[in-house]
Amino acid sequence: MAQRRKYTTPIQLVELEDENYHIVIEGILKSGKTLLWVIDTGASKTVFDGNLSEHFDPDELEATEVQSAGIGEGRVDTQTGILHEICFGEMTLSDWPVAIINLEHINQIYSQFTNIEIAGLLGSDFLLKHQCIIDFQNLEMTLYVS
Repeated sequence: MAQRRKYTTPIQLVELEDENYHIVIEGILKSGKTLLWVIDTGASKTVFDGNLSEHFDPDELEATEVQSAGIGEGRVDTQTGILHEICFGEMTLSDWPVAIINLEHINQIYSQFTNIEIAGLLGSDFLLKHQCIIDFQNLEMTLYVS
């Protein structure tokens, strides 16, 4: 039986309004650029901002567009892509398939309350696969890789 590897990385709580929080984690690209991701347990699929096209390749095998539902956005046109290498703490992912969505509307909302910009949403597909544990007391997230 293969040994699972455990990775623990810090998380941040971003207060958008009084007692209205989002959980955010830093992801570092191979280039060294740091991007922020919202941990979104309500999202079924992990998404990446289509405006950051230098960090992903369109998925030629999944060239058809799919529809995604978003709160307040109705149906959103979504494409798939392969995200280049990214690290969450010590955990490195390469050639990671993600949904590609324009996150400009989310970043406009964020800009009203904070000075941060979101590059993606870690959805339940990622969280379940890596058996994510969020520890609010210690502000850290633990992920497992087989």
